[in-house]
Amino acid sequence: MKILKVIIAILLSIIKKRKKIPDSTIINLTSHVDKHSVIGSYCYIGKNVYITKSIIGNYTSIANNVSIGQGEHKIDAISTSSMFYDNEFEDLTQKDCIIGNDVWLGTGVTVLRGVRIGDGAIIGANAVVTKDIPDYCIAVGIPAKVIKRRLPENITEKIKETKWWNDVYEVAKDKIICLTNELKL
Repeated sequence: MKILKVIIAILLSIIKKRKKIPDSTIINLTSHVDKHSVIGSYCYIGKNVYITKSIIGNYTSIANNVSIGQGEHKIDAISTSSMFYDNEFEDLTQKDCIIGNDVWLGTGVTVLRGVRIGDGAIIGANAVVTKDIPDYCIAVGIPAKVIKRRLPENITEKIKETKWWNDVYEVAKDKIICLTNELKL
């Protein structure tokens, strides 16, 4: 069992270096991150997650069975097969998804290509995100709709000013503790 753990650790290290993924980020072995994606520090990526052409910020948590930025198909043509798209297919596959810092994507979430999810946002389980979600909002449903802000805007502005997510864990933790006390959360 120890040998298997060592082999898995070595394989993960090789994969992370090839894809330029920080060592502080945890990616489950059953997940796939394509070579065009960038993932920030201190992220967690659950099981069976597929990430394509996406930029993911620091401290983001992605639950199991999530799909981000997968290709789309034309629905207004004779055939939906990508074999007939020629250059049009590239238009359907070129837009990056941008997932902010400190975002939480619940189990089974699908994020369509070209969508931006703001810093501090939460996307509820099984939601399908078809358009941009603002910073510090909670969105749920199919299609995902914002149901409320996580915190009042004056508080989120103070949080954004600190940019704690750009710090290493120890410094970020201290900033969060100070902010929590200062804002009485």
